[in-house]
Amino acid sequence: MAMTESTKAIAVVERVMAEGLIKKYAIGGALGALFYLEPTQTEDIDIFIHVDPLPGSSLISVGPLFERLRELGYTEWRNENIVVEEWPIQFLPVTKSLEVQALEKAIRFPAPDFQPYVFSPEYLMAICLNLFRPKDKVRLEQFHRQHAFDPEKLKPILSEHGLTGKWQKLLELFEAGPSMLS
Repeated sequence: MAMTESTKAIAVVERVMAEGLIKKYAIGGALGALFYLEPTQTEDIDIFIHVDPLPGSSLISVGPLFERLRELGYTEWRNENIVVEEWPIQFLPVTKSLEVQALEKAIRFPAPDFQPYVFSPEYLMAICLNLFRPKDKVRLEQFHRQHAFDPEKLKPILSEHGLTGKWQKLLELFEAGPSMLS
């Protein structure tokens, strides 16, 4: 399998992780969902990252990461995303307990020549449910209709993060009305 721009971009993220600029990353958002769902279009890569606090502080900075990417020749920006191998990447330091937990439990996805860290479908769903934007509702319906998650793994995540009621109401909408996917 030839390396696409997205796999090349993730290889750069793997490199800066190996160099210690980030402790761990995981692909989230639409690209993360593509590992489990039928293909949809996305224009960027959401990379959730854990960054150590600055020495002697509780503040974090992604400055060293962007400085290293600049040294590697990545200087183009599209909107608020740095472009790496033709892909705009949004680096999202994890701050909420749900995101921290999702990153801790991110798994290497076994694909030929490409084994990135990806959030599990259950954590992708919980993050979508927490954000609850229109595109998140559509993605949640995709997971539901394609049976692309384990309900028994989802239940404790939703319970721990206070999202069970929201999920139940959304399930009722999925079953009662027309699909948001139409």
